Amino acid sequence: MNVVVTGGGTIAPIDDVRNLANVSSGRFSAMISEACLKRGATVWHLHTPSAQLPFVRQARLDLDTPDPEAEFARLDRLRHEWRTVAGRLHLVPLQQGTVTDYAANLERLLRERPIDVAFLAMAVSDFEPRPIAGKLDSQADSLIIHAQRTPKVIQSVRDWSPGLFLVGFKLLSRVPLPELLAEAEAACRTNRADLTVANDLQTLRAGQHTVHLVRPGHRAETLEPGESLAERLVDRVLSLAKRRNLAESGSSANTSTP
Repeated sequence: MNVVVTGGGTIAPIDDVRNLANVSSGRFSAMISEACLKRGATVWHLHTPSAQLPFVRQARLDLDTPDPEAEFARLDRLRHEWRTVAGRLHLVPLQQGTVTDYAANLERLLRERPIDVAFLAMAVSDFEPRPIAGKLDSQADSLIIHAQRTPKVIQSVRDWSPGLFLVGFKLLSRVPLPELLAEAEAACRTNRADLTVANDLQTLRAGQHTVHLVRPGHRAETLEPGESLAERLVDRVLSLAKRRNLAESGSSANTSTP
Protein backbone atom coordinates (compact mmCIF):
# COMPACT_ATOMS: atom_id res chain seq x y z
CA MET A 1 0.00 0.00 0.00
CA ASN A 2 1.24 3.48 -0.89
CA VAL A 3 0.62 6.22 1.68
CA VAL A 4 1.17 9.97 1.83
CA VAL A 5 1.49 11.69 5.20
CA THR A 6 1.91 15.45 5.57
CA GLY A 7 3.28 17.08 8.71
CA GLY A 8 4.37 20.29 10.37
CA GLY A 9 2.98 23.80 10.09
CA THR A 10 3.25 26.05 7.07
CA ILE A 11 4.57 29.60 7.36
CA ALA A 12 3.42 32.89 5.83
CA PRO A 13 6.22 35.48 5.44
CA ILE A 14 5.61 39.05 6.65
CA ASP A 15 8.97 40.43 5.54
CA ASP A 16 12.44 38.99 4.93
CA VAL A 17 12.97 38.02 8.59
CA ARG A 18 9.48 37.52 10.07
CA ASN A 19 6.64 35.13 9.37
CA LEU A 20 3.32 33.89 10.69
CA ALA A 21 3.42 30.23 11.63
CA ASN A 22 0.87 27.56 12.47
CA VAL A 23 1.28 25.72 15.75
CA SER A 24 2.41 22.22 14.81
CA SER A 25 5.57 20.26 15.57
CA GLY A 26 4.78 17.46 13.11
CA ARG A 27 5.19 14.89 15.89
CA PHE A 28 1.84 13.14 15.37
CA SER A 29 2.41 13.01 11.60
CA ALA A 30 5.80 11.38 12.18
CA MET A 31 4.15 8.80 14.43
CA ILE A 32 1.52 8.09 11.75
CA SER A 33 4.26 7.49 9.18
CA GLU A 34 6.10 5.18 11.59
CA ALA A 35 2.92 3.17 12.15
CA CYS A 36 2.28 2.89 8.40
CA LEU A 37 5.84 1.71 7.79
CA LYS A 38 5.53 -0.94 10.51
CA ARG A 39 2.44 -2.26 8.69
CA GLY A 40 4.34 -2.72 5.45
CA ALA A 41 3.30 0.44 3.62
CA THR A 42 5.52 2.57 1.41
CA VAL A 43 5.31 6.12 2.74
CA TRP A 44 5.94 9.54 1.24
CA HIS A 45 6.30 11.90 4.17
CA LEU A 46 5.82 15.51 3.01
CA HIS A 47 6.97 17.92 5.71
CA THR A 48 7.76 21.54 6.51
CA PRO A 49 11.40 22.53 7.25
CA SER A 50 11.04 22.50 11.06
CA ALA A 51 8.80 19.42 11.40
CA GLN A 52 9.80 16.36 13.41
CA LEU A 53 10.62 13.40 11.16
CA PRO A 54 9.83 9.69 11.45
CA PHE A 55 12.42 7.83 13.56
CA VAL A 56 14.76 10.83 13.54
CA ARG A 57 12.59 12.39 16.25
CA GLN A 58 13.55 9.53 18.59
CA ALA A 59 17.24 9.41 17.64
CA ARG A 60 18.50 11.68 20.40
CA LEU A 61 20.75 10.55 23.21
CA ASP A 62 19.36 11.43 26.62
CA LEU A 63 22.45 12.92 28.26
CA ASP A 64 20.72 12.94 31.66
CA THR A 65 19.69 9.29 31.62
CA PRO A 66 20.40 7.44 34.90
CA ASP A 67 20.93 4.25 32.85
CA PRO A 68 23.27 4.87 29.89
CA GLU A 69 23.34 1.20 28.91
CA ALA A 70 19.55 1.14 28.57
CA GLU A 71 19.66 4.32 26.51
CA PHE A 72 22.30 2.86 24.17
CA ALA A 73 20.19 -0.29 23.83
CA ARG A 74 17.12 1.82 22.93
CA LEU A 75 19.04 3.65 20.22
CA ASP A 76 20.39 0.36 18.87
CA ARG A 77 16.84 -1.04 18.63
CA LEU A 78 15.71 2.15 16.92
CA ARG A 79 18.56 1.87 14.43
CA HIS A 80 17.64 -1.73 13.66
CA GLU A 81 13.97 -0.82 13.21
CA TRP A 82 14.93 2.10 10.98
CA ARG A 83 17.10 -0.09 8.74
CA THR A 84 14.21 -2.53 8.17
CA VAL A 85 11.88 0.22 6.85
CA ALA A 86 14.22 2.89 5.44
CA GLY A 87 13.82 1.66 1.87
CA ARG A 88 10.08 2.32 2.04
CA LEU A 89 10.26 5.84 3.47
CA HIS A 90 10.56 8.79 1.10
CA LEU A 91 11.01 12.18 2.75
CA VAL A 92 9.61 15.09 0.72
CA PRO A 93 10.77 18.36 2.32
CA LEU A 94 9.20 21.72 1.54
CA GLN A 95 11.90 24.25 0.74
CA GLN A 96 9.93 27.39 1.62
CA GLY A 97 7.27 25.88 3.84
CA THR A 98 4.50 28.08 2.41
CA VAL A 99 1.00 27.07 1.29
CA THR A 100 2.02 27.51 -2.34
CA ASP A 101 5.04 25.27 -1.79
CA TYR A 102 2.85 22.68 -0.10
CA ALA A 103 0.21 22.67 -2.85
CA ALA A 104 2.78 22.29 -5.64
CA ASN A 105 4.61 19.40 -3.96
CA LEU A 106 1.44 17.59 -2.95
CA GLU A 107 -0.07 17.87 -6.43
CA ARG A 108 3.12 16.62 -8.05
CA LEU A 109 3.32 13.68 -5.66
CA LEU A 110 -0.31 12.64 -6.07
CA ARG A 111 -0.21 12.92 -9.86
CA GLU A 112 3.05 11.00 -10.22
CA ARG A 113 2.48 8.19 -7.70
CA PRO A 114 -0.35 5.64 -7.31
CA ILE A 115 -1.28 6.66 -3.77
CA ASP A 116 -3.85 4.57 -1.88
CA VAL A 117 -4.23 6.60 1.34
CA ALA A 118 -3.40 10.19 2.27
CA PHE A 119 -3.20 11.49 5.86
CA LEU A 120 -3.21 15.28 5.40
CA ALA A 121 -2.22 16.25 8.93
CA MET A 122 -0.16 19.32 8.03
CA ALA A 123 -1.34 22.52 9.73
CA VAL A 124 -1.90 24.73 6.69
CA SER A 125 -2.17 28.51 7.02
CA ASP A 126 -5.65 29.87 6.34
CA PHE A 127 -4.39 33.42 5.86
CA GLU A 128 -1.17 34.99 4.65
CA PRO A 129 0.02 38.58 4.20
CA ARG A 130 1.60 39.94 1.08
CA PRO A 131 5.29 39.81 2.09
CA ILE A 132 7.25 43.05 2.18
CA ALA A 133 10.78 43.15 0.74
CA GLY A 134 13.37 43.98 3.36
CA LYS A 135 12.65 44.31 7.07
CA LEU A 136 9.87 46.30 8.70
CA ASP A 137 10.92 48.95 11.19
CA SER A 138 11.41 47.25 14.56
CA GLN A 139 11.08 50.60 16.36
CA ALA A 140 7.44 51.08 15.36
CA ASP A 141 4.96 51.20 18.24
CA SER A 142 2.53 48.89 16.47
CA LEU A 143 2.26 46.72 13.38
CA ILE A 144 -0.89 46.10 11.37
CA ILE A 145 -0.84 43.07 9.08
CA HIS A 146 -3.41 42.68 6.32
CA ALA A 147 -3.74 39.04 5.36
CA GLN A 148 -5.68 37.31 2.61
CA ARG A 149 -7.29 33.89 2.64
CA THR A 150 -5.21 31.08 1.15
CA PRO A 151 -6.59 28.36 -1.15
CA LYS A 152 -7.82 25.20 0.59
CA VAL A 153 -5.32 22.70 -0.74
CA ILE A 154 -7.24 19.64 0.46
CA GLN A 155 -10.22 20.61 -1.69
CA SER A 156 -8.17 19.92 -4.84
CA VAL A 157 -6.89 16.50 -3.79
CA ARG A 158 -9.78 14.57 -5.39
CA ASP A 159 -8.97 16.23 -8.72
CA TRP A 160 -5.33 15.17 -8.46
CA SER A 161 -5.95 11.61 -7.26
CA PRO A 162 -9.63 10.62 -7.50
CA GLY A 163 -9.37 7.11 -6.09
CA LEU A 164 -7.35 7.56 -2.91
CA PHE A 165 -8.75 7.23 0.61
CA LEU A 166 -8.54 10.81 1.85
CA VAL A 167 -8.10 11.59 5.54
CA GLY A 168 -8.36 15.24 6.59
CA PHE A 169 -7.70 16.74 10.02
CA LYS A 170 -9.74 19.35 11.87
CA LEU A 171 -8.13 21.05 14.86
CA LEU A 172 -10.19 23.46 16.97
CA SER A 173 -9.62 24.87 20.44
CA ARG A 174 -11.93 25.25 23.45
CA VAL A 175 -15.14 24.18 21.70
CA PRO A 176 -17.86 21.77 22.89
CA LEU A 177 -17.56 18.26 21.46
CA PRO A 178 -20.81 18.49 19.40
CA GLU A 179 -19.46 21.61 17.69
CA LEU A 180 -16.11 19.94 16.98
CA LEU A 181 -17.84 16.91 15.43
CA ALA A 182 -20.18 19.08 13.38
CA GLU A 183 -17.26 21.12 12.04
CA ALA A 184 -15.41 17.92 11.14
CA GLU A 185 -18.40 16.47 9.30
CA ALA A 186 -18.86 19.71 7.36
CA ALA A 187 -15.16 19.62 6.45
CA CYS A 188 -15.55 16.03 5.26
CA ARG A 189 -18.27 17.06 2.82
CA THR A 190 -16.57 20.24 1.64
CA ASN A 191 -13.19 18.58 1.15
CA ARG A 192 -14.64 15.40 -0.39
CA ALA A 193 -12.74 13.46 2.28
CA ASP A 194 -13.53 9.89 3.31
CA LEU A 195 -12.79 10.67 6.94
CA THR A 196 -11.87 13.67 9.08
CA VAL A 197 -9.84 13.35 12.26
CA ALA A 198 -11.21 15.88 14.76
CA ASN A 199 -9.22 16.99 17.80
CA ASP A 200 -9.01 19.87 20.26
CA LEU A 201 -5.76 21.74 20.90
CA GLN A 202 -6.36 21.82 24.65
CA THR A 203 -6.42 18.02 25.06
CA LEU A 204 -3.22 17.83 23.04
CA ARG A 205 -1.44 20.41 25.21
CA ALA A 206 -2.67 18.70 28.36
CA GLY A 207 -1.06 15.42 27.29
CA GLN A 208 -4.49 13.84 26.81
CA HIS A 209 -4.62 13.83 23.01
CA THR A 210 -7.99 12.42 21.98
CA VAL A 211 -9.15 12.11 18.38
CA HIS A 212 -12.59 11.55 16.88
CA LEU A 213 -12.99 9.83 13.52
CA VAL A 214 -15.82 11.49 11.63
CA ARG A 215 -17.46 10.11 8.49
CA PRO A 216 -20.68 11.50 7.02
CA GLY A 217 -23.54 9.12 7.66
CA HIS A 218 -21.72 7.23 10.43
CA ARG A 219 -21.46 7.60 14.18
CA ALA A 220 -18.21 9.30 15.22
CA GLU A 221 -15.56 6.98 16.68
CA THR A 222 -13.42 8.17 19.58
CA LEU A 223 -9.84 7.03 20.07
CA GLU A 224 -8.73 7.63 23.64
CA PRO A 225 -5.32 9.00 24.66
CA GLY A 226 -2.33 6.69 24.86
CA GLU A 227 1.07 5.93 23.36
CA SER A 228 -0.55 3.76 20.70
CA LEU A 229 -2.93 6.49 19.47
CA ALA A 230 -1.26 6.89 16.07
CA GLU A 231 -1.11 3.12 15.58
CA ARG A 232 -4.80 2.73 16.43
CA LEU A 233 -5.64 5.54 14.01
CA VAL A 234 -3.60 3.96 11.23
CA ASP A 235 -5.12 0.51 11.82
CA ARG A 236 -8.65 1.92 11.58
CA VAL A 237 -7.95 4.00 8.48
CA LEU A 238 -6.19 1.19 6.61
CA SER A 239 -9.05 -1.15 7.50
CA LEU A 240 -11.64 1.30 6.14
CA ALA A 241 -9.59 1.91 3.00
CA LYS A 242 -9.30 -1.82 2.28
CA ARG A 243 -13.00 -2.31 2.95
CA ARG A 244 -13.90 0.45 0.49
CA ASN A 245 -11.58 -0.97 -2.16
CA LEU A 246 -13.10 -4.44 -1.78
CA ALA A 247 -16.60 -3.01 -2.06
CA GLU A 248 -15.67 -1.08 -5.20
CA SER A 249 -13.98 -4.14 -6.70
CA GLY A 250 -17.07 -6.24 -6.03
CA SER A 251 -19.31 -3.59 -7.54
CA SER A 252 -17.16 -3.42 -10.68
CA ALA A 253 -17.20 -7.20 -11.03
CA ASN A 254 -20.97 -7.33 -10.72
CA THR A 255 -21.36 -4.57 -13.26
CA SER A 256 -19.15 -6.33 -15.81
CA THR A 257 -20.87 -9.74 -15.41
CA PRO A 258 -23.30 -10.38 -18.31
